[in-house]
Amino acid sequence: MDRRFLLTGIVGLGAMGFAEDAFAKLSNADAQAGLRAALKQGADTAVTHLSQTNGYWGDPQIRIPLPKSLASAQKLLKPLGQSGLLDDLHLRMNRAAENAAPVARGLFVNAIQTLTINDAVGIIRGGNTAGTLYLQKKTTPALTAAFTPPMENAMQASGAVDYFDRAIKRNNLKSYFQTDAKTYLGQYATGLALQGLFIFVGREETAIRRDPAKRTTQILKSVFG
Repeated sequence: MDRRFLLTGIVGLGAMGFAEDAFAKLSNADAQAGLRAALKQGADTAVTHLSQTNGYWGDPQIRIPLPKSLASAQKLLKPLGQSGLLDDLHLRMNRAAENAAPVARGLFVNAIQTLTINDAVGIIRGGNTAGTLYLQKKTTPALTAAFTPPMENAMQASGAVDYFDRAIKRNNLKSYFQTDAKTYLGQYATGLALQGLFIFVGREETAIRRDPAKRTTQILKSVFG
């Protein structure tokens, strides 16, 4: 593919962090390698951060909330000093997500390695999180399948499922749920855990595009400098 075609997606997009004159000096292979490096760095940072204690819980933007019905009960019970069960469940759900986060690393690497020149053109023409959207499209089905069992198991092992059952019974909320506690919590928490994961990857991608300090390798400096 002619590099001039690649560059048509860059014109007028200086705010994205691409320097057109610098990018024009790169081969298609180097441009492709730079985009892969950026996505890998963003993904690695996200997985490493989110798998730490308080990776999810400590970030209000990606912290997994309780299901709406339980969150409402929690809000009503907190002023009465009776929300302890629900407060603990809330924390345990996020701890489970932190425990499951490392599963994403290998799937991200595989998706990044399959990035083509055509994919690169789409990412260049996109916004500050176009690469993240590429990863999300490529990996969500596999991530959901891979995340759900460890998420369910982590919540079971952490006591979240038992706490959920007890909270439902204590607050007379059984009619709100159509599946067993383990399945419901697994599906609910997996969806929000993945949402939070991609939010974090998107932050990192945006930072790499905008902040020179985030370009920690020569290929990143060459592509985004």
